Order: sequence, then C-alpha cells, then structure tokens
Amino acid sequence: MHKIINKQIIGSNIKRLEVAADVISRKAQPGQFVMVMPDEKSERIPLSVIDNDPQKGIITLIFEEVDDSSKELGALHIGDSVFAILGPLGLPAEIKHLGVVLCVGYEIGIAQLLSISRAYRKMENKVIGLVGAATKRTLILESQMRLACQKLYLATEDGSYERRGAIIDILSQIIHRENVNLVYAIGPLAMMQAVSEITQQKKIKTLVSLKPMMVDGIGLCGSCRVKVEDRELLACMDGPEFDGHAVDFEDLAIRTNP
Repeated sequence: MHKIINKQIIGSNIKRLEVAADVISRKAQPGQFVMVMPDEKSERIPLSVIDNDPQKGIITLIFEEVDDSSKELGALHIGDSVFAILGPLGLPAEIKHLGVVLCVGYEIGIAQLLSISRAYRKMENKVIGLVGAATKRTLILESQMRLACQKLYLATEDGSYERRGAIIDILSQIIHRENVNLVYAIGPLAMMQAVSEITQQKKIKTLVSLKPMMVDGIGLCGSCRVKVEDRELLACMDGPEFDGHAVDFEDLAIRTNP
C-alpha cells in the first residue's frame, strides 16, 4: 500500500498525486513508468514517473481520468492508499549533452515531457520547449515547463492563449531558425508521426515515447507490441523511447484503434 501525500487538480480531469514509494523513488529515472492499481480489483494503469524525491521517498504521478481505473485513482484523497505500484519499468531515457534539444508535447503528454526537459537541461543542453493544447483550459504545467526550458513556445488550436494553430506549424519555424540536434516528442500518435515526418526531411534525430495498451508492463502479455524497422518490439521492455523515424506509426494506429 502506498499512501497519498499530496493531491492537486491541474487541469480538466487531470490530477497530480505525490505518493509514498520509497524504493521506486530511489531508482526511477526520466522516461520510466510504473504500473498502478488503485484497488485490488482495478486494472493496471501505466503512468510515467514525473518526478521523484529519494530523500522523502515520494514519486509524482500525473494522469487524466479517462477510464474506470484512472477515475478510481482520481477519486482517492490525501491520506488514502494506492493498492499497488510496480516499477520503475521500461528503459530510462538516454540523456546526453547534444547541444540544442527541442522538446515537443501536447496536453497530457506535457506531463511526461517535463522530466525529460529537466534532464536534458541538467546535461547542459539548450532546451527549447514547444507545447500545445486544444484550448487554454487543457494546457497544463506551463510554469514548470518555463523553468525547465531556456525558451518555451505555446500554442492553442482555438487561439484562446498565446499562438493560434497546431504545434506542427511552429515546429517547422523553430527548426528553420535553430540548429536543433534532437527533437523529443510526446503526445497523440498523429502528432508524433507528423513531427517525425517533418524532422526526417531535415535529418534531425527524433525520439518519441510510446505507450500502447499495456496489461502487465513486464513483457508477458505482448499487447504493447511496436513495429520498429520491421522488428516487433515491446514498449514496456524495449521502450517507451523509440526512434521516431523508424516507428511504423500506421501499424501502431491500426493496433491501438481496432
């Protein structure tokens, strides 16, 4: 059992939890995730470790309430306990000093992007953030991303905040002006695919974080298969970080939308 230390509502149906998980807090690295069971009868939910404090033994999780299990997790209060948390799982992000790193995220994907952005900045890269949402109401973690990035671009599709339009349009402008060495994208499949197609034309290395349906998170079920360069890989074991130029997004879209 893992006690909830703090809880915040940070967006429409989006919750932030600080949870006691001593061992995980000492081992988790940027890019890794945990499998969470709110109750003993709940389905497992894969959630990225957004932050961890080894001294306090706490990990931070941010999630959107989209199904029964995530709603059960969101209904818990400070002082309640999460039934089970397994992790850290997946391979850590490969953080290096590269120069200019452009971190691209959309809505709930911004939460996972935050730890990646912080890690690249810690390695003395120039980190440029590009985050977007449908509306100002669904844009999250703006102040945190401003601290994590030397420069931050924001866009809303309806024009209710900052720039109007899709982040793909702004991406093209940024890579035209900046000598970008790496693009790291997290968000909907269509967005990550579009980012990868644009950067491939410019021959800019691009990494994406994939989280297809997972049942156990340890490679036994095989439900999170991803086709990369004609090889079948498991997102839970071989990822979640993959080369965006090598991922078969069309196949993944078919598998995740039966």
